[in-house]
Amino acid sequence: MKKIITITNLEELNKFEKRLPFYRSFLYRRVNFSCGATVIPIQSFITALNIKNKKKRITYLYDTLCRQVDTFYMDKNICDFKYNQCIVQRKNKKYQNGCCRLCKYANSDGCSTHNFTCKMFYCFTIREKNNILTTKDLPLLKCFSLRQRFLLQYEYFSSREDILTDLWIESLIINLFRIYARFISNIILQRR
Repeated sequence: MKKIITITNLEELNKFEKRLPFYRSFLYRRVNFSCGATVIPIQSFITALNIKNKKKRITYLYDTLCRQVDTFYMDKNICDFKYNQCIVQRKNKKYQNGCCRLCKYANSDGCSTHNFTCKMFYCFTIREKNNILTTKDLPLLKCFSLRQRFLLQYEYFSSREDILTDLWIESLIINLFRIYARFISNIILQRR
């Protein structure tokens, strides 16, 4: 029997955000979420939480976040690229294509993979001059665990598939540690 949790006002939304770590857990696998108010912009949260397969949920979250970043920067030349060099590189006249010079996925058209971490990276000069996205501007990141969010911050120069595998395996390992800790505590309790 499935239970439905509906968010209809801002008070319920605040409770929803506080309980989000619990809603991600296996305890809520028989619960469906819905939004009764169209003015509350949480449809991507609802969709993610209603995906009960962890691998599919992580894929959905990752792809949605990448689309949000792409949409924000669409038709913006934040780095002021001209002749294949950003504003900082034109001053230094040393490198081309910024940090992509170290990336094996860089080609003449730019990045050939969808890496969220690389999409969020901007050098100090650009951050100083422009309004750029931060992790606080992307509330959907709250659907990831704290360790997964940490991993997303430092997963430079990796393919989308590698990142998704790391996110999924990382969450699986956490669950195994929880089971292992309970197993050890049960052994200790049995000895008493």
